[in-house]
Amino acid sequence: MNMKNVMFAAVIGLMATPMMATAGDHESSVEKTGDYISDAALTTKVKSVLALESELSAIDIGVETTEGVVTLSGAVESDAQIDLAEKVVEDLDGVKSVNNELTSP
Repeated sequence: MNMKNVMFAAVIGLMATPMMATAGDHESSVEKTGDYISDAALTTKVKSVLALESELSAIDIGVETTEGVVTLSGAVESDAQIDLAEKVVEDLDGVKSVNNELTSP
């Protein structure tokens, strides 16, 4: 093998090293994307369930989900509605916990 071929092989080897070192990072990116999709689906599910609850106005309740933790925000008419919203949400599959930031007058 001549010197030119040896140098070419060495350069290719050095260029591949960072790619191999970060190959494991791809899985964590995919997991984060999967988590995001799951959170988005869970947010949609929460909003749907709140909309079906006749004693609540889902329009007044904001919903955000991060890693399965659902945050409810906004203003509702009573403390009973605050409790009801939390109860309805915490019983859903996929909800790890509820951060209830709802307020009433």
